Amino acid sequence: MGLVIGDPRHGRVVISVDREHGVIEVGSSSLPSASIMRRAGAAAGDPSPIGTRDPRQLVLTVGSDSGRVSPGTGFTTRRSYRIRVELRDASYEFTPRSENVSRFSRNGVELATFERAPMGVLEVSWAPETSATPDEAALAYLLVGAYGVGSPGVLKSIVGHGGTPF
Repeated sequence: MGLVIGDPRHGRVVISVDREHGVIEVGSSSLPSASIMRRAGAAAGDPSPIGTRDPRQLVLTVGSDSGRVSPGTGFTTRRSYRIRVELRDASYEFTPRSENVSRFSRNGVELATFERAPMGVLEVSWAPETSATPDEAALAYLLVGAYGVGSPGVLKSIVGHGGTPF
């Protein structure tokens, strides 16, 4: 399964998703190769495409460099769906802002906003005052593929996890 995005800065980007094996790959002629995968033998127990939120079970590679990914628990609050990544000498966050929008930042500075529009179309807006590198763009698309864009609010999360809101 794959998603093709027409990125305004980086052209055609393909996010390939293999839910069964927990492998997400980003391909583009203008971006480096990038992948995130669930370790062999790790059970899929999370509804995200990668199948886990356990950082010990994830392997992330952008170009020839490995990074460390730390997903939040993804339970009741939007912030619990935040994904943190340490790659090279920078810290990145992919944080839901609404049900359909996530923000991608480096060391606290916003680099891009991703929005899931009606009919599943993904739109990206790169911050004009910052310059995301091709590696950072590949990383952002990897996180989109592995964990999706946006998150439910508290009420939807509680109900979705079998609880009652009151």
